[in-house]
Amino acid sequence: MKTERWNSRLGVILAVAGSAVGLGNFLKFPGQVAMYGGAAFMIAYVASFFLIGLPISIVEWTMGRHAGANGYNSPPGIIGFFCGNKKMAYVGIIGAVLTVLIYCYYIYIEAWCLGYAYNFVAGELNFKTLGESGGFFADFIGAAENGDAFGFGSDKVLIFLVFAFLLNSWMIYRGVSRGIELFCKYAMPTLIVLAIVIVVRMMTLSDVSPEHPDRTINQGLGFMWNPVKVLLEKREGNNWVEVRQLVGNAEIDRESARIKSESSASVFGNLKTGSVSSEPRERIRRISIFEQLTNPSIWIAAAGQVFFSLTVGFGAVMTYASYLKRNDDIVLSSLTSCSANEFCEVCLGGMITVPAAVAFFGVSGAIGAGLTLFDLGFKVLPLFFVSMPLGWFFGFMFFFLLFLAAVTSSLSMLQPSLAFIEEASGLKRKFSTLLLGVITFFITGFVVYFSENLKAMDTLDFWMGQVAIYIFAMIQTIAFAWYFGVKRGIRLANSGSLIKLPPYYGFVIKFITPTILLAIFAMWLAKDVFGIIGNGKLSPYITDLFGGDGTPPNAAALMSVVIVFVMFGFFSLILFSSKKYDKIDRKAAK
Repeated sequence: MKTERWNSRLGVILAVAGSAVGLGNFLKFPGQVAMYGGAAFMIAYVASFFLIGLPISIVEWTMGRHAGANGYNSPPGIIGFFCGNKKMAYVGIIGAVLTVLIYCYYIYIEAWCLGYAYNFVAGELNFKTLGESGGFFADFIGAAENGDAFGFGSDKVLIFLVFAFLLNSWMIYRGVSRGIELFCKYAMPTLIVLAIVIVVRMMTLSDVSPEHPDRTINQGLGFMWNPVKVLLEKREGNNWVEVRQLVGNAEIDRESARIKSESSASVFGNLKTGSVSSEPRERIRRISIFEQLTNPSIWIAAAGQVFFSLTVGFGAVMTYASYLKRNDDIVLSSLTSCSANEFCEVCLGGMITVPAAVAFFGVSGAIGAGLTLFDLGFKVLPLFFVSMPLGWFFGFMFFFLLFLAAVTSSLSMLQPSLAFIEEASGLKRKFSTLLLGVITFFITGFVVYFSENLKAMDTLDFWMGQVAIYIFAMIQTIAFAWYFGVKRGIRLANSGSLIKLPPYYGFVIKFITPTILLAIFAMWLAKDVFGIIGNGKLSPYITDLFGGDGTPPNAAALMSVVIVFVMFGFFSLILFSSKKYDKIDRKAAK
């Protein structure tokens, strides 16, 4: 079978950047920044980028190019060849399985974006309240009950899902250069232009809420990026409880004056009644950036965002890199694609969603509406676009931008498993695409059918999009630094590169990156999964499988986990019967 190659360096950079630029850049990142304190989150995010994201990106590019030059293009083949051991190829199956399963629910969200873009153009979105916006979203995706998403019409997701599915299948069938590269060459510049237009429009908005002149885009930016968080708190017994966050000198001064006035009135009243209690009922507390950084949740969220954003730990980058030539520059390509992603995330994504939500609802209203990916993107922002001049046009632009970003990402999720099927079984592109299409069709159908509270999607996202990527990132790092040898790996990365990695970068990859990965993963398991620290409660993802607090296991969650094991078993069977992997030995990796 003829080996595929990228047509140009720009093509592979745009494709890898496209795999990274997705919904996380424009929806998840701004919400994370706002939720975890703006500047404090950015410090943790930048540290995670340089100590985790960039090193693993270099690792994936290096492993992919080296294995691809020797005929291996899939995560199992790359891991097996790099380690010189067929048994390690079974470990590499994690990369093939997690990407295809993430694709099966990611394309569902992709269809939401396309559906919202269409409905804005068609003039079907005329919300007046957050309740109406949330109601349309729930009906559109079928969140009320299982099977409710299956219905044709612009008010249901199914027809848009079919289109997105066919588009992805066609692009992946056309191959790396004629499909993925061609699409990304046009889609990436288009989505960046759309994003810049929307950012400019956002920054020039005035009188977003005439009845609340203090609600402005600048207040939204301050809410996201101020280094010091200022909280209004009230006393409940012996504890102080957060009421809301204060943003801007005007709001802080106003609340300070009110509290002082009420405190003075309380003291005067106590003098008249003879009461001795003069403790204030409310206070304003400032939380420094250093105090915020002591919160382990910030570091867990920042590292998770880097994984999600750069698409490292998925196996997609190493698969893309495997189609490079032996001496193609990978250090500069890695830096360029990562930089493009950060521009889209920080400079574009960070300037659209949360500032708009705060300008329209105010700080407390935006927090009450929700800062999650789904709340911001599909409940809050549509209401904002409807309220502004030419809102249908800018609403269409925004959601079409999200759709393009989602497609460039979903294509990268299909390629690792497609490459594995072709590589291990020897099937030609037509039959391998058909087989993968059938697999993803049924799993996606399962995700869409069990749409009540998005349980199937949420379960797969937890076990694949959170747990598995940490595990696979550790495998990649250990294989590169400890099994293959970090010095050999750095020399391999520098081969053909205009910018050379400094010698100390080997120390970062070998010791610092895996140590931080293990620490954050262990902290996350202890805090958010098993409840060893924090609230002491098991994660609902655990109780969904085993039951708890008098509730039985959730059927959709259990079936989702069964699908994960079935996919591992199926891909392991393909690998076991493959003759190509028998050729892997330690000499091949030298």
